[in-house]
Amino acid sequence: MRWVLFSAGIILAIFAGYMFYIDKISAGAAWLALSIGFLCFATRLKADKDSDSESESESESDSSSVNNDLHDMALLIADLAVSSLKNIGRTVPPAAKEIGELEGRLNKFLDSMPLDKNEREEIADEFDKLRNRTRRNEGGRALIRNSRL
Repeated sequence: MRWVLFSAGIILAIFAGYMFYIDKISAGAAWLALSIGFLCFATRLKADKDSDSESESESESDSSSVNNDLHDMALLIADLAVSSLKNIGRTVPPAAKEIGELEGRLNKFLDSMPLDKNEREEIADEFDKLRNRTRRNEGGRALIRNSRL
């Protein structure tokens, strides 16, 4: 079917060129439009033999590019989550509960993403650093409150 449409498109293109040559512009334009239509349909259809081997290689390359994209997106989201809690642009420091909730939601998301164990450990270390800093800040605030009393 594909080759029939392709052959018909080429033949119609040749015939359209002949019509333009004998100064029948409107007929040549009509034949050229038909030719383009046949050629477009011929390129949309794929041969069964070619599509099986090509689809496997394309699906592997597509899946690897999708995995790379998902990997990069997961790292970006994790970085945004951690930086949002680092008091950048915040007036109130994060509470331990807020850190725990965000880490839980982020871990649920990262479970479905293609991340290495080392990358997951780095993200967990960042959350641990945030928790420790929050504890120190809360301890300092408690000391200041006790000294005022």
